[in-house]
Amino acid sequence: MERRLVLGVLLMTVLGGCGVLEEGVMSGSVSEGRDEDPREAGPGEVERGVLKGRVADERGRPIEGAEVVADNQLLYDSNEVVRTGGDGRYRVATNIGATFHASATITRRYNGREYSLSLAPDDDAPFAGPSGAIRNFTWKLTGEKPDGLGFYGGKVLFRVDLNDQLDAGAFLEDEKVRLTLVPDGPLIDGSEGSRIVRTATRNGDGSGLEDVPIGRYRITADYEGRPLAVKLRGAAGYAQEVVADFTPVMTGVYWIELELGLPRG
Repeated sequence: MERRLVLGVLLMTVLGGCGVLEEGVMSGSVSEGRDEDPREAGPGEVERGVLKGRVADERGRPIEGAEVVADNQLLYDSNEVVRTGGDGRYRVATNIGATFHASATITRRYNGREYSLSLAPDDDAPFAGPSGAIRNFTWKLTGEKPDGLGFYGGKVLFRVDLNDQLDAGAFLEDEKVRLTLVPDGPLIDGSEGSRIVRTATRNGDGSGLEDVPIGRYRITADYEGRPLAVKLRGAAGYAQEVVADFTPVMTGVYWIELELGLPRG
């Protein structure tokens, strides 16, 4: 009898150490003592150590193949680069002790030329890599870029023939030139462009129009209502209008360059 009692006590001690309750349920929990949230972060929620977001056009349609760069601002030439999927979404790990800045571009062929275009961020602020961030981007054809880095559109620049004089002997003044641009087909994003009629202004690159949507245009010019002859810069002869595409000046910068003068003959 005494021997059986001792064996029973030993058995209960062993089972209790294994965490078995009287009803056969294991004591404790797998997640006991953990403070992490086991729920997966949603697309609109910041995820630690991850940069993620979505790229779309101005109509909200996802853009596949856009290049997103997580620029490590601590270490030179140690960026992380990823491309968007068919839903326009991307994600890239940033779980190192550094500050990152996100940027995005797309490359498109249009009328036989290749264009590399910057995309507009919804938030251009740097972020701590371990904290993670959400940065969504939009393909805008016009508008000012962050930090005063120019415009999403291109420039239409001109110079007037310095030998031309008006009836009163005065020379042509750039600020009195008006340009008319009529889209010749869809714009680079496939949308239908609008007629542009604007008076020229001076900028850091010359005289003309800034922030014009990338496209092909039929261009005419007038001086206080008086028609001007126009040609592409370096072309042989003037005409009443020209059909022109934007050409690259440097990566991401596109111009149309014209020469204007009084009509000949």
